[in-house]
Amino acid sequence: MGEFMRHLIVFAAAFGLIVAQPALSQAAGNAPVRTGKEPMAPPCDGDIANVRLIQITPKGTMAGYLKALDAHRAWYRAHGFTKNQIFAAKVMVLDKASNSYKYAKDQMLSFHIAPPFMPGSTGHDAAWDAFHQLYRENSDIKTTFNVCMPKNR
Repeated sequence: MGEFMRHLIVFAAAFGLIVAQPALSQAAGNAPVRTGKEPMAPPCDGDIANVRLIQITPKGTMAGYLKALDAHRAWYRAHGFTKNQIFAAKVMVLDKASNSYKYAKDQMLSFHIAPPFMPGSTGHDAAWDAFHQLYRENSDIKTTFNVCMPKNR
């Protein structure tokens, strides 16, 4: 396990409980609604969040990834979901030569806090397909964590 992954796991642990994949969705309350197909999550006294380490692809751009993220958030707002949060954070990496941190040019951490549960919906419409295409053109998901974010953050 690399140094970055150790820091990522410490970061995820500091903000809550790491939960098994796949990404969890959260209903209006604090507990995910189960359809019988998802793994059972432990109780969460905050908000479930999907945290992903994103790698910008060689042909992709950070700007293209952020455009996909904005379209992703817009899709939820256009479909009446207003309580979830979707954002990305810059990853800092240590430059050992200068003994200082710099921002990675090809990595981001994305957060989807309180993702809504959409029973019976695949979410696939033209806008959904468009932002997923933008993601595919610009990035790969390297790792996904599901965490319980504390309420007082």
